Amino acid sequence: MAGSKYELKSFVRRTLAVRLLIGCAGIATVFGMATYLTRYDIIGQDAIFHAINGVERLRARVRVIGNEPDITLAGAIQRALDEEPDHRVVSRHGRFVFARFYTPDGAALAQRAEPNGLVPAQLDGFLSRSALHFPALDEPWKASTDIGGRPYIHVVLAIPNRAGMLAAYGEGLYALSDAAIAGARRAALKTAGYVVLIVLATSLLLYPVILTLTRRLANFSERLLTANLETVQVLGSAIAKRDSDTDAHNYRVTLYTSRLAEAAGLDTEAIRGLIKGAFLHDVGKIGIRDHILHKPGKLDADEFQIMKTHVDHGLEIVKRSGWLGDAADVVGSHHEKFDGSGYPQRLQGEGIPIGARIFAIADVFDALTSRRPYKEPFSFEETMQILEQGRGTHFDPTLLDLFASMARDLHASYGGREDERLREELNQYVQRYFTAGLDSLVY
Repeated sequence: MAGSKYELKSFVRRTLAVRLLIGCAGIATVFGMATYLTRYDIIGQDAIFHAINGVERLRARVRVIGNEPDITLAGAIQRALDEEPDHRVVSRHGRFVFARFYTPDGAALAQRAEPNGLVPAQLDGFLSRSALHFPALDEPWKASTDIGGRPYIHVVLAIPNRAGMLAAYGEGLYALSDAAIAGARRAALKTAGYVVLIVLATSLLLYPVILTLTRRLANFSERLLTANLETVQVLGSAIAKRDSDTDAHNYRVTLYTSRLAEAAGLDTEAIRGLIKGAFLHDVGKIGIRDHILHKPGKLDADEFQIMKTHVDHGLEIVKRSGWLGDAADVVGSHHEKFDGSGYPQRLQGEGIPIGARIFAIADVFDALTSRRPYKEPFSFEETMQILEQGRGTHFDPTLLDLFASMARDLHASYGGREDERLREELNQYVQRYFTAGLDSLVY
């Protein structure tokens, strides 16, 4: 069976390009988000730094205010919060727009909201969904949050007294500046751009290698497939020539079988197995002795029992090959009959694999319409009458009706032919089923 060349450029260029773009987009997204989050983490650390700095300033001021008579800790904290804005810290990353303090058991001490910060509804919404946090003295807690479509850093600090013991908790809401937000976005886009360029550059370097290896893989696969198909044909032809003086029966019956299988709606994988089985249906006859296989007259009962063992021999042969395993349905069941009177398992009706039911019709049709050493070919009409007599006994009625609708055209195209053109037509037909996926690497 001659091999065919399959162009892989369009497949590799299209598929590889799409996958590279998807990969670039995915990698850029991941690294971009990582950069974005890292940027916010840096801003969050800055917020913690300024929060600690602000708490230190506040604590110093609270100590001063606390020396005044008749003032509580809560009152001192509240006064310190309410003093002039220059006592509060603003950085290039942003500023605190809300702060509150509470005792170690969660009781409120004081709070303040910046006049130009959150609107009351936004602040109330934040406070209603924000639980109190109680971090350790040396482990400030922080988290990113979104309020009104803008990012904020939520920070909570444990505040020690002079003895280093826990005195209170300070909570702040840090509003990121427009410059910080824009910087984070620029950093993310810049990193994503670098990632895309790196991935594309690497892919461009690998592209010729991938293309060459893919072509070689397809060529090797095609050669292996061609060798397997040639082996199937050679083995089938050798058995056919041992059984008669020609191997054309195998070619014709394979074409009949495949065309009927297509009409019956079998998928590509099933038809592949059917083609193998049609070529090798009588491969088990290699184990039948010549005096029985070539006996000119009718076999006696004992000889027929021996002849029937060719099915078991055939199954043993094809099941030794993983690639030929799907031929077992035809090899093992092509002598079963629809009414259960066949052999070797006396399967009945749809219990017979559909491939074997299809093959049985094609096999008998070709046997009747072909010239053999012991008979002349039957006419098309006579053949169809004989097939009709086997309706429901030998043959599946539904498949027989389907075959009858196409049999005349099949007989006109292939009936009785033994020329080289028949082999070429079969080779082209088989190529369509076995090598159609090589150009897309599906097979």
